[in-house]
Amino acid sequence: MAKHAAVGGPVDAVSGPAPGRDQRQRTPATGPKHAASSRAGIRRIVGLAVLAGLAATAFVIVSRLNSATPERAAPEAPPTSVQSAPPISAGSIRATLSAPPPAPLPQTGPGITLPGILLIASPASDGSFDVVERIRLVSPVSVLTLRPAPVARAGRQFASASAAAHQVQVSAGDQPVVVPGAKVGARVDLPVAEVDQFELRYRLTDVTVRSTPSKAGRALAAIGPLTGGVDDDLPVQFIVSGGTVLGLNCPLLPISQQSCGSRVQTGPSVERELPWRLALTSVQFNLPLD
Repeated sequence: MAKHAAVGGPVDAVSGPAPGRDQRQRTPATGPKHAASSRAGIRRIVGLAVLAGLAATAFVIVSRLNSATPERAAPEAPPTSVQSAPPISAGSIRATLSAPPPAPLPQTGPGITLPGILLIASPASDGSFDVVERIRLVSPVSVLTLRPAPVARAGRQFASASAAAHQVQVSAGDQPVVVPGAKVGARVDLPVAEVDQFELRYRLTDVTVRSTPSKAGRALAAIGPLTGGVDDDLPVQFIVSGGTVLGLNCPLLPISQQSCGSRVQTGPSVERELPWRLALTSVQFNLPLD
């Protein structure tokens, strides 16, 4: 009996572990699984929280940028300057051109009833001249050419003269024509309605030299029509008006014909008719005192 007991004891000890020991071996195996799942859940929660925080931060930044950036207005076109002739009222031009000319107009002749140019000039105290030109052409034109007369051809005393017309007013038929700057210092071609009658009024400057030696106030001026681009033989009738006008010379004529003016019976004026190609006169006068 003692032998059987000894053999059976060890067998039970090997194949049947005690309950306490089996419990200690199962507990460590179950504990790590619960801990791993808990840590994974925590990481997911933290990740979601970080993503939510980033999204909120991005929304705030975008909102601030949108509120801080002003709306761009459409770019304005750069200002352009257009250079144009000063506005002139047609009514004021007609009123000015209808003022009395420096001398009575003839009833007939070039520029009035016949093709040609009637030029009436009157001296001022500063040596300039107030001039009226009446033009009547053979046929209508669509361009009126203006240019200062070549006064240097009147003699060497006018070699440095730079004739210019200021305060220029032009009418074509009964319509005003704008002259840029109201000045003619070089050739200018003015587009006009097709007409054959024109009128010019202007102040002619830098055409007078003092006569030396001579009495005080004696002067000599060179005058020619402002109208250009016409037929060489178109007649030009000069009338130089004023009580201080002494005489006319025609420097482009032969020497024997250069003393060319004749007195007008209707007033203190001197007149002469010349073809346009020779239409240049020198006026001897005393400077008016006004």
